[in-house]
Amino acid sequence: MAGVPVAPPGLECLLQVGSVRVKQTRDSMFQNYCTYDILSGDGQLLYRAEEERACCGPSFNIHIRDLQGYEVLNLLSRSVFFYWETQMQVLSVAGGMRSGYIEKNWTSMRSSFTLLTQQREPVLKVRGPGWGAGFMSDAHFKIKLHKDNSPLGVITRVWKGMLSINDSFEIQFPLDLDVKLKALLVSCAVFIDFLYYERNRRQNN
Repeated sequence: MAGVPVAPPGLECLLQVGSVRVKQTRDSMFQNYCTYDILSGDGQLLYRAEEERACCGPSFNIHIRDLQGYEVLNLLSRSVFFYWETQMQVLSVAGGMRSGYIEKNWTSMRSSFTLLTQQREPVLKVRGPGWGAGFMSDAHFKIKLHKDNSPLGVITRVWKGMLSINDSFEIQFPLDLDVKLKALLVSCAVFIDFLYYERNRRQNN
């Protein structure tokens, strides 16, 4: 029927959600790879994600699987030996194609990201808080349309308190947003966690 939105295989459950939570689920600070639960805004488990680590492999390799264990997305950044961590590919595994790319933009005082389609066309941008923001409080990364800078939503890193070892993110976006862009925003939250928080934690251990 005309007008019914179509989702790539495995992403159908994102059609009817306007918010997503991404929660780290590591058992202890000594676990050297990341695991995540990806939930709807009302707490329903949608996906599980696990990092794959290899000494000479990609610097960032996350497999997102549905509740039956089938991989639906692969988040991949090239080897750190050859490439600065400025771009992540989002691969739609079941569909057999790239869903898009996420590029980190280098700025002096503020982190930002550009979300691109599989044709490398910029569609969204995510602008982080200024330097020092988010210390002992939530950190907000504003989502905007790339073409006209219109506000679209927000990715919030929820302050975890002094005792928790796991990060948590909340993502707000329009319910009718293209499901592939929803998947890119979920992927962007994981990328933010890796670049700014998880990497710092590993360097300090």
